[in-house]
Amino acid sequence: MGSTRRGSRRVRRPTVVVVATLAATLLAALVAGCGGSTASTDPLVGYWVGGGTGAQMTLVQIKSDGGKYTVLANPNRPTGAAKKEGDSLVVDTHAVLMRFTPLPGDKMQLQFTGEMFKKPVTQSLSRTDQTGYADAAVAYGIVAIRRGLAMWKAGGGKKYPPAAEVAPDGMLSKMISWPLNMFTGQPMQQSDGKGDYTYSQVAGGKSYSLVGHLSDGSTVGK
Repeated sequence: MGSTRRGSRRVRRPTVVVVATLAATLLAALVAGCGGSTASTDPLVGYWVGGGTGAQMTLVQIKSDGGKYTVLANPNRPTGAAKKEGDSLVVDTHAVLMRFTPLPGDKMQLQFTGEMFKKPVTQSLSRTDQTGYADAAVAYGIVAIRRGLAMWKAGGGKKYPPAAEVAPDGMLSKMISWPLNMFTGQPMQQSDGKGDYTYSQVAGGKSYSLVGHLSDGSTVGK
């Protein structure tokens, strides 16, 4: 699994699943996750991260209410109806079928099948806690904002946008699905609070600085 530095120590990066429209992106690159453990009598329930390296991330929450499962991803989008099949949990979006199977050692296997796959594709997820998941979401959010900045330049922008436009109510928010701060439940915003980001133009807008703020006071990005 890949990793990025948080200040003086390494921070593992996460990765994600959504629905059929994002499945192709998910396969392009899968990002590393944080470790950790949370207590649950149901081995499916909890916060999960996993992947390889790249611009995408796999972040998965699995919840259960009276035996009815909800699966959220990237980091809080519904993936579709989930049903139990043996020890596994299955989400069928018709185009893509996702099967979550618990493994020993706080691990989970995520398998993708469907018409768009020549053969099944599997990914290993690791359990984390709520704080680790929220930190992973910060890294995911920074990637999403960077993607928007790249789109801004590709669209003909001579300079990267000013900070006022890199905000939930700025122009950049009309180009991407704006990321969520999982610590506050609000959109990520310009601040040094945990779950938020700090953005600034560099060299008069020829470049930029963008970092996300993690729960321990360290940052991800540059």
